Amino acid sequence: MKKVACITTFNQDYYDQMAKTMVETYLEFWPDDVPLYCYTEDMTLPITADNLHEINVFECPGLQEYLDYIGTHFSRGFAYKAFAWIHACKTLDVDEIIYLDADSITYRTITKEWLDQILPNNELLAYMGVTMNKGKHAGHEHADTGVYWFNKTHVYASTFVNRYEQIYLSRQVKTDTQRFPKPNDAYVFADCAVDAKNKGHAVVDFHPERKAHSPIKETILGKYFRHFKGARKKDPKMDKYIEKMKSGAERKDLDKQEKKNKRHGDLKKVENKFRTWK
Repeated sequence: MKKVACITTFNQDYYDQMAKTMVETYLEFWPDDVPLYCYTEDMTLPITADNLHEINVFECPGLQEYLDYIGTHFSRGFAYKAFAWIHACKTLDVDEIIYLDADSITYRTITKEWLDQILPNNELLAYMGVTMNKGKHAGHEHADTGVYWFNKTHVYASTFVNRYEQIYLSRQVKTDTQRFPKPNDAYVFADCAVDAKNKGHAVVDFHPERKAHSPIKETILGKYFRHFKGARKKDPKMDKYIEKMKSGAERKDLDKQEKKNKRHGDLKKVENKFRTWK
């Protein structure tokens, strides 16, 4: 049986704002034998569980040097995520690593059987591909890296991780603006994923239709996760919204509407009616 681990990263402020809910819903809905490794900054986790582990994010080689280089640039926060992922890929003794953003939540039970379906043929990775469809970056390959899988046992895995890391160590992520319109992990991951595909390595794209810039609800992941980007996590009604999702109220409504649509021959995904933010 495959050994799977999840990772995330946050500091105290982010934990108080959203990651606390992320961790709590993880412990509620994930299998007990799938550990969550939290790369933390300036804090100690106030809760404990057998499948919950904490790593000081500054144990990640190269992170501090990159932060010194990038300074107060808006992309600074994404660097913690990138270097935590690199560290996990190089140090965790597991077959698959799943990255979960700290502003994501799980709202439905995750089973080992479901996890085994994500990379059914030993693919290298599974991610939500995005193609920018407006603005000056229209047509550029991107990714939503709020939730993604990586197969450490794949023959190309080490090469992929080293290529990803080198983009940061060489500072190409900041200097090569043609490849990386914004110096964040999403553009880097997409660049490496496309390169792997071009070299003949199979990957799973949860979002091949490329209809959305934030596509989680358009994919199979939307039945299990929500990702609260930007101001969404500040909605004062967020707790009630999450409880409604966990109770199944939203899912039942969407399933009912989806069945109705199928009867009328419309197979499009239904928009979330319970979105409480503007």
